[in-house]
Amino acid sequence: MSCNCHALLKGRLVRAFVVSAAILILLQITLVLVKTGPTASERDPLADALVIFQELGHRTPLLRHNFTQRLLCWIPSRPSSVRTKARHVWATWASRCDKTVFISAEPSDEVPTVVLPLPEGRDHLTIKSMAAFSYLYDHHLHEFDWFLKADDDTYVVIENLRLLLSRHSSSQAHVFGYHIDHETLKQGYLSGGAGYVLSREALRVMVEEGVRRDRCHSDGGSEDLEVTRCLETAGVQPEDSHDALGRSRFHPHALLSYLTSKECFSQQPEDKSFRADDCCSRDLISFHHLKAEDLYLIEFLLYHVNVHGRSP
Repeated sequence: MSCNCHALLKGRLVRAFVVSAAILILLQITLVLVKTGPTASERDPLADALVIFQELGHRTPLLRHNFTQRLLCWIPSRPSSVRTKARHVWATWASRCDKTVFISAEPSDEVPTVVLPLPEGRDHLTIKSMAAFSYLYDHHLHEFDWFLKADDDTYVVIENLRLLLSRHSSSQAHVFGYHIDHETLKQGYLSGGAGYVLSREALRVMVEEGVRRDRCHSDGGSEDLEVTRCLETAGVQPEDSHDALGRSRFHPHALLSYLTSKECFSQQPEDKSFRADDCCSRDLISFHHLKAEDLYLIEFLLYHVNVHGRSP
């Protein structure tokens, strides 16, 4: 009898040891996974930058000077690009507009979104833009003086844009941006990536005389070309936005492209020939084709660095 008890006890001890060993192994595996698992920054390399610059933005005063005209910025977005593009735009330059809306087919908790249930994709940018301008006309026409359209891979220096706009009245039809030469449009068409800005009167005329009368292309084609054609149909021509030296303020390419090219990128008939380091106005407004990390780099250098002794 004692032998049976001894054997039973021994079996229980062995099972207990095996179970304990298994639990210890599982705990060790769990600790290894926790230590080596991806951090928030590794899951999204710009997660920390997003938080830091949102906080910096809250502490950085808006350089409004004496500009009293109100600016609304709208940016086409997609549900799939909110985390990779839109929220980084919102954490940097877009927060300096008087109001910013991202036009998308779905709502987002990360950026201020206006939901327009439209097909997504590059082939449908025209219908998104036409619908966006109609929405702005219906809901914000009398609240704002100027309406800027820019992409979610564009950086805009809002203070320099305000400086350009301060010389013009929003009660007259004005539109500014980067002109790309085109054989069927007198003043060329406006680069959507470089951004373009409409006065209140230009928006009103475009919607009332163009979009609402079905005189504009509703979808397909090149969005920036079709928007410019719609404006021209309504009697609004793009205007020159160069500085006094003839240098561009709006730019359809990335900043580095201008600094490393032998010649200026130019499809504007008004552009003169400049050295590669003199292509851009000192009052430049925009660059395009930027990565999210580029937005933070430009933001930091523009708003958080002092260069002592430098003359303006």
